[in-house]
Amino acid sequence: MSTTSTKYMKKSEGKGIENELMAIHQIIVDAEDCISLMQNAFIYNNSNLLQECRKKLKAMKKESLQLIKETSEKLVDRPEWKPYASIPDHSGKIVDRIEKLTGHVNRKIDENTLFSDKAVRETTFLLQRLIEILAPTADIILARNAFLSMYIQESQEGVGKMAQEYATLHEERLIKGVCNNTASSMYIGMLDAIKSIAWHAREIALKLAGK
Repeated sequence: MSTTSTKYMKKSEGKGIENELMAIHQIIVDAEDCISLMQNAFIYNNSNLLQECRKKLKAMKKESLQLIKETSEKLVDRPEWKPYASIPDHSGKIVDRIEKLTGHVNRKIDENTLFSDKAVRETTFLLQRLIEILAPTADIILARNAFLSMYIQESQEGVGKMAQEYATLHEERLIKGVCNNTASSMYIGMLDAIKSIAWHAREIALKLAGK
């Protein structure tokens, strides 16, 4: 019987993982909310918004670890649930990468590090794209759908290309001495975490393509 908190999942009975899927859906919804909070914290250097995100993140991380354990145990003798086998792990990785993002944003706020207007626009845009990817990712967990899967995959490809392009242009600016090293390391770290979150969302979409 599940020990996961009632916000994410009611106590389950039998060997199905329907309740676990509902819990993972909620984690992705919370991840979307967390990134929205972090986006505003990043733009306005607002530590209160960031702490709200980090509080939410702490609960998500705890539940994610529990879900990975519980779901893997149930999947052992239920081959019909095989498409969902890796979903808890990918959702957990999304939570981990959001934690890395909050670390960079927290450091930016604490050290009052200034990003260029261009870096702020680029980061804000990519965070918004993540929000737009995670919304259908949450939906596809409950309703396997080929169209949602395709949208997520195409969106992830776009985010990956943009993040790589931004990183290349940033490196050129760094070589020219336009950017400072402290802001640069934060910016690149954020780009890497954003790319990783989108990639794990894509992996969920591939597994649940509805085919």
